[in-house]
Amino acid sequence: MIENYLKGRFKNHIKTKEKRKAIKELFETTDQPPPVLDKVYARERLFPTGIGRGVAILRYIGEEVKEITLALGLSKTGIEFGALDHKPVKIIWLLLSPEHGKEKYTEMLVRLIRLANTEEFRSQVPNLTSYEDIIELIRDLDK
Repeated sequence: MIENYLKGRFKNHIKTKEKRKAIKELFETTDQPPPVLDKVYARERLFPTGIGRGVAILRYIGEEVKEITLALGLSKTGIEFGALDHKPVKIIWLLLSPEHGKEKYTEMLVRLIRLANTEEFRSQVPNLTSYEDIIELIRDLDK
């Protein structure tokens, strides 16, 4: 299911160490309108999305979002995201949904959290370089 929404939106190497620039770099893989990026920034300021163990799940639900959109970005060095465990984030998900897609959004968020809690996912993803390898791993683990 995750691959149905990821649709090739994969940034193998986020170059910046600055959170705001990393968010923009990942957002640019989507075809969402610019006002959505501003909403993602605003939500991140209020509720940092670093969930720990090197993972962040940026998310936003709003009328401006055209369709449920998922993107994945990787950072080799890590980015400070205000994570609960105070560790830098190396795996960054971006999940966007229109208001009418809340059910699918919730299902997708649960799947992403489940992956984030999987040691195999966290340890293997940073070493993968191709979108195809990422999708294969996700399919293996997201059952």
